Amino acid sequence: MKRETPPLPVNEPLSTDSLHQENERLRAETKLLKDTIRQQQAELRRIEQRWKFALEGFGDAVWELNLQTREIIRSARYREILGYTLEEFPDIVEVWMDKLHPQDWQNLTDPDMSLYLSGVRKSHVTEYRLLAKDGTYKHFLDKGRVFSYSEDGKPLLMIGTSTDITHQKNIEEALRTSAHRLSNLIADFQEGILLEDENRAIVLVNQQFCNMFSVPLKPDELVGVDCSGMAEQSKGFFREQDAFVARVNQLLQEQKLVIGEEISLADGRTFERDYIPIFIDGVYAGHLWKYTDITKRKHAEDAAFYLNEKYQRIIENMNLGLIEVDLEERIVYTNQSFCAMSGYEPDELIGQVATDILLKGQNIQFMKEKNESRLRGNVDAYEVSIKNKRGDAMWWLVSGAPLYSQSGQVIGSTGIHLDITKQKQLESELRVAKQEAEHSARVKELFLANMSHEIRTPMNAILNLGQQITKTSLTEHQQFFIGMINTAASNLLVIINDILDFSKIEAGELSLEHINFDLADLIGQAVQVMTHDAEKKGLVISTEIGSGLPPTLLGDPFRINQILLNLIGNSVKFTNAGSVHIQCNSKKVAGNQLITLSVTDTGIGIAPEFLSNLFTKFTQEDGSIGRRYGGSGLGMSITKQLVDLMGGTIDVKSEKNKGTTVTVKLSLPIGKNENEVNQKQTTPNEDLLQTKRILLVEDNAMNRLVVTTILRPYGVTIVEETNGYNAVERLRKETFDIVLMDVQMPVMDGLEATRITREEISKSLPIIALTASVIRSEKEECFNVGMNDFLAKPFEGKELVSMLMKWLTGTIEVVEPEIKEADGSLYNLSRLEMISRGSQEFIQKMIQLFCTEAPDVATQIKAAYEVGDFAKVKYLAHRIKPTIDTMDITSQIDAIRKIEELAIIGENSSEFKSLVDDFEKTIHQVTEHMQQTYGTGNN
Repeated sequence: MKRETPPLPVNEPLSTDSLHQENERLRAETKLLKDTIRQQQAELRRIEQRWKFALEGFGDAVWELNLQTREIIRSARYREILGYTLEEFPDIVEVWMDKLHPQDWQNLTDPDMSLYLSGVRKSHVTEYRLLAKDGTYKHFLDKGRVFSYSEDGKPLLMIGTSTDITHQKNIEEALRTSAHRLSNLIADFQEGILLEDENRAIVLVNQQFCNMFSVPLKPDELVGVDCSGMAEQSKGFFREQDAFVARVNQLLQEQKLVIGEEISLADGRTFERDYIPIFIDGVYAGHLWKYTDITKRKHAEDAAFYLNEKYQRIIENMNLGLIEVDLEERIVYTNQSFCAMSGYEPDELIGQVATDILLKGQNIQFMKEKNESRLRGNVDAYEVSIKNKRGDAMWWLVSGAPLYSQSGQVIGSTGIHLDITKQKQLESELRVAKQEAEHSARVKELFLANMSHEIRTPMNAILNLGQQITKTSLTEHQQFFIGMINTAASNLLVIINDILDFSKIEAGELSLEHINFDLADLIGQAVQVMTHDAEKKGLVISTEIGSGLPPTLLGDPFRINQILLNLIGNSVKFTNAGSVHIQCNSKKVAGNQLITLSVTDTGIGIAPEFLSNLFTKFTQEDGSIGRRYGGSGLGMSITKQLVDLMGGTIDVKSEKNKGTTVTVKLSLPIGKNENEVNQKQTTPNEDLLQTKRILLVEDNAMNRLVVTTILRPYGVTIVEETNGYNAVERLRKETFDIVLMDVQMPVMDGLEATRITREEISKSLPIIALTASVIRSEKEECFNVGMNDFLAKPFEGKELVSMLMKWLTGTIEVVEPEIKEADGSLYNLSRLEMISRGSQEFIQKMIQLFCTEAPDVATQIKAAYEVGDFAKVKYLAHRIKPTIDTMDITSQIDAIRKIEELAIIGENSSEFKSLVDDFEKTIHQVTEHMQQTYGTGNN
């Protein structure tokens, strides 16, 4: 602070004391001034330091430049960005200039700082590139300004920041490249393209658009032009001008995707127009117009239409049904006679797959062979069974021929159909006789079930006593005999149990589970299973779960699921249009939950006089229903028995042609939340096989699905190949811990693949043979080519995992879930349930695979046998053998092995023919039963 000094007396000399006092006063003021300056300098340094810290906190580098001495000081962040040390990049302007990109040196507006030194320029914002230590150039955004001046006004100190913008620059470059690539791509389109933003300003247009609408400007000259009035300006091009303008305005207002609109032009051309609105994060951001000139195509279509009209009038007068199908079996033409025969209208047939709509899943392989024959140019006639729109079975005599294009290529086939249903009445009478024979067979099955029950009691005693004897002191000879007795008794008991399980429901001896389950989840699973069939018929299937339903109930979820599938399946089957609705309500009654399940449909309904017989075994409303919709009439009977067994009630309300409502009421205890339906299942030792990579080489899809399902809980990685050649190529490129190798495969078998692997790839990689053959010579051959072990199909999940643990971890202990046996006389799904640990999705997929592949193989076996191609019979029998075992088709397990043996011998015989015929018949019976029971088809 500056003080005023009092004036000295005039003409009075200063005394020594006065001088001393004045000197002390000046010294004090000087000290105070210095202290004030030091404080202000310290505060300035603190402010400057805080400023630098703040800037560096944002990731920016800070620098100071003395404009007079050209000395520069940079923060550590500057060198950190470039990757240099202080020694490598000292604070010298010349070093900085050496690192500057040559092009940027030319772009600097004031390289020698002359504008700053002259005071013309006080700040700058500029971009430049510096060479980093790794050899790349870093982009910087540099901001600086003069902060201090000398007393005479010269700039002294300049302070600024440098920001690393390399990432932003890379992004900008990528965007420019992408935009340029897109622009070039659209420019080369043969369609006219016009892209507008949300304000209808042109963003992009190609030359083809300009050509189509005679626009005299180049595409680049149109960018930014307002298109608001373009529709009105260009309407003269179109035949219906006002309609064109109105439609454009409508599309812009609705902002909905429109594809393939045809527009007629005044000059005779025809354009196809697409309107594609563009939304970014839900916000409208413009639209794209695409115009395609389809004039030539329309002329060709018109010419074809004229020819079709000409010949159709001729064909319509024929008393024969005529259809034409393309290479995908889709109907492209039908005459009125065919519509009358099939019951369908033309628009119901055109575009549909002929075999799907007429065969309803039957004779698929037969028709496949006929269609392949057409592609080879063959013409023939044959009889085929179909179902018309009403579901009535009919017989047609079909004369088929290939359909050629103008260039002589086969583009489909044509068929002439004659109704010979009346000539098949004799076959119908034979079918009635067959049904009577099947009824007799069912009586025998019931008798057999009763007998098996009587046999099982002493068999249990034999087994239990045999087990007790093994615990006593026995000689080695005695131990051997008792072991043989126990083994034989166990095998016999399995057979007896299979027979008994088939007739449990009919005999009223079915036992129920008593475990926790989630009913809402159970309903959802049942609906999911039936959704596919409902969607194929165009039905809406919906559910409604009451709010009072407990999360867990106690009962038998498997049987309740069976009830749901029966009821929902019936509704879907007997409903041709409309909906199926499932409703579940619950209320507490006497300590239990009273569950009310209702399934309501809009189907064909049931006549009042038949309601009383609805739950009678093997009964349907009438013969036509059976022919039209299929089924044995057992479904409602089984459902009634299951409901009765659970102590519930079932009620049916129906009106003919208006729909049906089936209501089931069950009283169930409330379960505990900590228990779940599949709690009995235990997860195997997951950590033993985790991270292992397994190459599965198997050409059978069902076998691959079995293996992957067994091993999925163990955390392994499975890579699949379908033949030995692909497996070898995979092994050349990738590393695996073990290989599961099928022996017989197309292209290259497992033996040859193993031989190549041992010679060229690895001698130590474990390779396990998977084969359906148990012939000693084949097993020895597997070891001779270098396989490490041998696993015969079908194998249990425990066997497979034990084999992997043996070769990968040195242990063979495996914990497997409890096996639940499945009902069925033709087959048994116990093995599938064990493998999948109760997964209905897996079982359904396996059944679908079986229904798709097995009938085809069975038909091929018979065809190969009939032409004497025993080598093919052997190959096909060996290939399907594991599938027969996995699906547990008991009657054919030994038969398919016998067929394989006879095929190896190569001699024809009555036994050989009988086995082949019975095998084909049984496979088709199994397929039909699976389709009816599980709603799975191959169409």
